[in-house]
Amino acid sequence: MNFGGDATKAWRDIWGCGQGIGGIHQVPKVAELVDRLVSEYRAAKDRVGSGELA
Repeated sequence: MNFGGDATKAWRDIWGCGQGIGGIHQVPKVAELVDRLVSEYRAAKDRVGSGELA
């Protein structure tokens, strides 16, 4: 990397991810994520409806 010159542009193309990046072990497709979210939502809704979470 060349940091000479305009310092305001030095980090233009560098995106930080923070400490949470260590917890990512896979990058699923969006459809897989949506399916998992729907499944987890329905399971939670069923537990609330059955009084399990009350």
